[in-house]
Amino acid sequence: MYIYNATDPPGGRLTPEHKIQLTGQRRGERGELDWSGVDLVLLCGYVAGHDVFVFWDAALHIDFSYSKNLQVRTANVQEAAASSVRVRQNRRLQTGMEVVICAPSKMVIEAIEERASSGEVRLRGGNHSARQGQPYTRPSGGGSATPRSRVFRFDPDAIDRGTNAHKKVQNQLADAVRKRGWEPLSPSDSDPLFDVGWTAANAAWIAEVKSLTPANEERQLRLGLGQVLSYAHLVDWGFEKNHPVLAVEREPSSAYWPDLCESHGVALSWPDVFGELLDACV
Repeated sequence: MYIYNATDPPGGRLTPEHKIQLTGQRRGERGELDWSGVDLVLLCGYVAGHDVFVFWDAALHIDFSYSKNLQVRTANVQEAAASSVRVRQNRRLQTGMEVVICAPSKMVIEAIEERASSGEVRLRGGNHSARQGQPYTRPSGGGSATPRSRVFRFDPDAIDRGTNAHKKVQNQLADAVRKRGWEPLSPSDSDPLFDVGWTAANAAWIAEVKSLTPANEERQLRLGLGQVLSYAHLVDWGFEKNHPVLAVEREPSSAYWPDLCESHGVALSWPDVFGELLDACV
């Protein structure tokens, strides 16, 4: 672990920020973090005034200049302190997309677990291990489960993601996965926008959720089938096999849909038969 005091000195950027400075090398020399013999390096700042820890993604800061600054918005530090929850900030770097995690001290263990599961792991020789999603985030009751910045303006799927039926089925599937002893996953920034993922029996399971009404059933099923085939193809978690799952609110009224999904290698499921779906995972 590399840990520094995170401060907010005057004269910084227009948007208030806390920062750490990566030191240890001589002036004029470039520095690097020591990854020898370890699977995880933690790069952390501590904000004493708010009792908040901030975790950057160490694998995205491999080689750095003398006294390099790493920033986080002060508003996110304050929110973590005031609400006692972890707060995340996305930063686009030349080395990749970074998720900075702010956590009050009482949640530092959970923050480290999240950093370990969702951060990029760097291996010597230029290889990278697969990043397997991030811990599942339950969609709230009052808004879309997908960040607005990642939704096309006229994406019809965004409307479904905001419905209570969609959120209920999504959480039911995630809860069922967790009861089996597996960790439900949400997409990381390098993943396509699936709804729930998990790993079991040396394979990845990638689920797209769809709510159904009599008026939109066919459209929703067609949309979901195309999406989940695409998502399962794009997810790269290091397994030889990705299993696509189309999870819907109820059994489709058209009898041909189970056969159609099966012919494309897609598991069609709904809450009443989630147990059968998860039995098939092993």
